[in-house]
Amino acid sequence: METHERCGRLRREFVRAGSALALGALAVGCTSTVKAPERVDDPVSVLLVREALHRGIVFPRATDMVEFGFGDWAWYALEEDEWYDVFPTVLWPTRGTLSRRVIGADDAASARAALPWLEFVELRVERSAAEQLRVRLEEQFAAAAGELVQPAGRTLQFVPCEGSYWFGHNCADVAAQWLEELGCEVSWLPIRFDLAPQR
Repeated sequence: METHERCGRLRREFVRAGSALALGALAVGCTSTVKAPERVDDPVSVLLVREALHRGIVFPRATDMVEFGFGDWAWYALEEDEWYDVFPTVLWPTRGTLSRRVIGADDAASARAALPWLEFVELRVERSAAEQLRVRLEEQFAAAAGELVQPAGRTLQFVPCEGSYWFGHNCADVAAQWLEELGCEVSWLPIRFDLAPQR
């Protein structure tokens, strides 16, 4: 009984400490700056998506565009998003999801027209790097298509993916990794909640 009570007490302390840390980090507003490559031989535009708490990357394709993002499987894909679900979502590692959305657009202006509620940041990167990353993400998404989820009324589709989601590894962190693969400079932060263009 004493051991059980001690474990319960430790768990409560862990949750309090984690909550305080997460709230403190949110209060600080941890935003990394993004700078596109200075020299690009064969340029193409990718778009950084900034929507509420979501960050993703939009890639051009032959006749349209496709967005990829990362999130928590239960919260985003299964829509387990009551207020009390936020604690397991951000305080400790949970199952991750890769999100995908096809956009009927062929440039930044038409993407903005198609999805006016989203904020897009246009970045010019090397075409071959964008194509290589897009193809890899398409293949990763297709490999998990047997578990695909598309909530009613949503344009985003979700599949489970490797990598845990929590406040120490969230959609902004994964988008930052993808942008670095595209040759962008992304300022380092120990805890990151947002990405913004360097002014």
